[in-house]
Amino acid sequence: MARNQNAQGPPANPVPFARRETHHRVVEMMSGEPKGAVLDVPAGSGALAIRLRETGHKVWCCDINPSHFRVHDLAIDRGDLNHTLPYTDGFFDYVVCLDGIEHTENPSNAIREFWRILKRGGKLILSTPNFLNIERRLRFVLTGSHSKIPTHESIREIWGGDLSMAHLSPLGYPLLKFMMEHYGFQILRVGTDRNKPRMKWLLPAVWLVRLCGLFSSKERWKTYRLSETLSQEIILGGNTLILMAEKLA
Repeated sequence: MARNQNAQGPPANPVPFARRETHHRVVEMMSGEPKGAVLDVPAGSGALAIRLRETGHKVWCCDINPSHFRVHDLAIDRGDLNHTLPYTDGFFDYVVCLDGIEHTENPSNAIREFWRILKRGGKLILSTPNFLNIERRLRFVLTGSHSKIPTHESIREIWGGDLSMAHLSPLGYPLLKFMMEHYGFQILRVGTDRNKPRMKWLLPAVWLVRLCGLFSSKERWKTYRLSETLSQEIILGGNTLILMAEKLA
């Protein structure tokens, strides 16, 4: 049985809703699903946990650094996605992991842990930076990096030496999908946080990439998942990619 239970107490303090668009999309994705036990990991300040509880789910919270948590009437467990999470097998109906997997040293372990603690048929909702939208593709061409690389000084001064705050494992959609399917998940939905109006200025680059795709072989389309990576949701999507997947037998 999982240790963390919804604690009783005074109403939770208001929490700033960072990543508002992503939270909205997640709640929207789960709106048609039955109510159940949800693990929010990493829970951060608890903003999403409040919204999930308000929709009728029973919420557990977990984070590598519980000191950031600000919801007084919810308990939080300490857990590291690089290791074993403090929950029993098959306990949760849902696991929600927003902007967490790219911060892990071992994303494969995180996916295996999600599979372990979910019930059969349970749902994983996972978000990660959309490293394959056209803006980030062009940035990679120019810089050779998927995201900003912090200096050792900034890690010490801003994050107190906490390396987990950096993007240690920037996973593009094809590799993330491969890993999730390998460990027993089937992706059901792919969405983004919001559209970016300035993407329209990059449409010529999108047309060029898609034109190159037209001249690619069927094998290349299959190998690189071009039917998905050239889709509107990914190549013209927002900053965040949001996946809903189901645990198979």
